[in-house]
Amino acid sequence: MILLLGGTSESLAVADVLAKHQLPFVVSVISDYGEELAKQHAPAVVKTTFTEENFPAFCRQHQINLILDATHPFARVISQLAIDQASKLAIPYLRFERSSALKAAITLKMVDSTTEACAYLKTVSGKVYLSTGSKTAPDYAQSLGVDRLHVRVLPTTRVMTNLTAAGFVASQIDALQGPFSVALNVELFRHAGADIVVTKESGRRGGLQEKIAACEKLAIPCVIIRRPQIDYPQVVSSLEELKAYLEENDEW
Repeated sequence: MILLLGGTSESLAVADVLAKHQLPFVVSVISDYGEELAKQHAPAVVKTTFTEENFPAFCRQHQINLILDATHPFARVISQLAIDQASKLAIPYLRFERSSALKAAITLKMVDSTTEACAYLKTVSGKVYLSTGSKTAPDYAQSLGVDRLHVRVLPTTRVMTNLTAAGFVASQIDALQGPFSVALNVELFRHAGADIVVTKESGRRGGLQEKIAACEKLAIPCVIIRRPQIDYPQVVSSLEELKAYLEENDEW
């Protein structure tokens, strides 16, 4: 049985490959929204937050023989946990992560963390458009003041509740599900009156290039938080590489 650590659009594509070849697998997610999406691509889905205590028991109970990590590049806690537990349990670990879509652009400002992004934003003026997800929005609000911010997030009740608690009002929120074209990004940034955009170094599925292109069209800076650096034991960056790995290791 393969344990597919999900929660990204890439993980759904991986699930489709596993299902097409009738491989036994279970997808793990941490949210209701993720569970809803995953159930459209996989016959077995579990919503749970793995810990050092429950991860080994889960693997033994489900006879896991491969841990396939397709979580978000910034979900470093679960990735490191999976790497450590895979080593202890002597289970192969494979990271699926598409290559960064980042390209050079004069409008880019690269930083390593939310803290560093906030420090930079304090040195400039103007409206900040956050395209970094809802989890860190309260941190930006506390550091910069909520009045400077406009956020783009998934349209879920939990997200709206958290943003309201952080002081955001409806006029500061774009609650939309992607993907977003360059043209739509331009319109959203322009409508929000954005003077600067903050995002993360995601892959192509994350729409990073479209955000950069929109910033270039509007001649505004784009602050990009780099991916966390994790020493993955083994990585594939395409579905073709994944298929080759599975064939070489007799998974089908």
